[in-house]
Amino acid sequence: MEWKDRFSATVRDRLEESAISVVMREAARQGALMLSAGEPMAELYPEKELRESFQKVLAEGRVNWGYTPHRRGVPDLLRWIVEWMGRDGLLPGWVTPGDLLVTNGSQEGMSLLSECLLDPGDRVMVESPSYPDALGVFRRDGVLLEGVDLLPDGPDVEAMERLLAEKKVKAFYTIPTYQNPTGFSTSDEKKERVLELARRHDFVIFEDDPYRNITFEEKPRGTYIRASGDDRRVIYMGSFSKVIAPGLRLGWMIAPSPVDMALEKLRIAGTLCLPDVIQYAVCDLAGAGGLQEHLAKVRPLYKANRDALAASLVKHAGPEGLEVDVPGGGFFIWGRIPWLKDAQAFAMEAIKNEKVAVVPGAHFYPEPGRGGDRIRFAFAAVKPDQAEEGALRLAKALRRYRAGRGGGK
Repeated sequence: MEWKDRFSATVRDRLEESAISVVMREAARQGALMLSAGEPMAELYPEKELRESFQKVLAEGRVNWGYTPHRRGVPDLLRWIVEWMGRDGLLPGWVTPGDLLVTNGSQEGMSLLSECLLDPGDRVMVESPSYPDALGVFRRDGVLLEGVDLLPDGPDVEAMERLLAEKKVKAFYTIPTYQNPTGFSTSDEKKERVLELARRHDFVIFEDDPYRNITFEEKPRGTYIRASGDDRRVIYMGSFSKVIAPGLRLGWMIAPSPVDMALEKLRIAGTLCLPDVIQYAVCDLAGAGGLQEHLAKVRPLYKANRDALAASLVKHAGPEGLEVDVPGGGFFIWGRIPWLKDAQAFAMEAIKNEKVAVVPGAHFYPEPGRGGDRIRFAFAAVKPDQAEEGALRLAKALRRYRAGRGGGK
């Protein structure tokens, strides 16, 4: 049976393999030290607490082993999320538990949003650089991407204004807090300016916010959805993947009616529903301050990982030309090597020759030809002793790579 010619146009022409997955797969095959994994440290998963919560939920008979009637999510969890975000001052007054939809991580949320609100040929503004697997969702659906440079305090608003003067965009996709890959956070002042543009040019904002609670600052910045007030043009996505465990595959979206109703219909047409048992267990763990206790425990450990990797990179790879931006939270350090022209080729050689894995920067840009001098480092799962060894291997890889190409500056 020959299958190649039977694929849909989406698979043939638009579907791209995750660039991060390619690097991770090759790094695992080679047994490389990972400075590339954008996921929590496995030792910090609250395994004991999760086990106890699952056992409690099962013992109390709360699990529905049939088709759940809770297609949006179990009511207890939806209420808890609204109360939690409300206490932190992140939501406008109109949001109720009925405006939430539990998702299979924020990636399903992005997929549902694109399917719900975007048609082939629509234009979406995205931060440049941005999360490549979100860009892949848009490309899969035939959406045209318009990049705007991301600055340390948020998107270049002047560049957005120039773009909007020439082209009609339907949405703006943003990761406003400890962004992937840069670690940058959008200031509250910038959010207000972007929202003013959104109102004037009538586009919606997709706010993807999975890193907010991995903060090393006193208080992270506010949200677009809160700042938008009753305008209701912001759709918010959150995730438990970074704060509890990615294997739970649990996130949420907040969307105004009638968008939330359309999203629910798409969910039913696709995955039908998500398991009740996982939602009840997470709600049990998170309730009564359990999530806050967990975050209070892991934040200083992630900060120590960040500090160790940043210091080691500056010490060992800095002399080879590496410049780094150190974030106030999240999982990532964004690096630049001015003399490097092809970070993809370098990353593959670094895995092969020195057994160290990083993610090349070009994959994060919507525009072709950018990011050849950029590298993303992920510190969350890198212990301090691994950071030193990883930076030493990276420095050696940079020396070898530059020497093999004639020693150009």
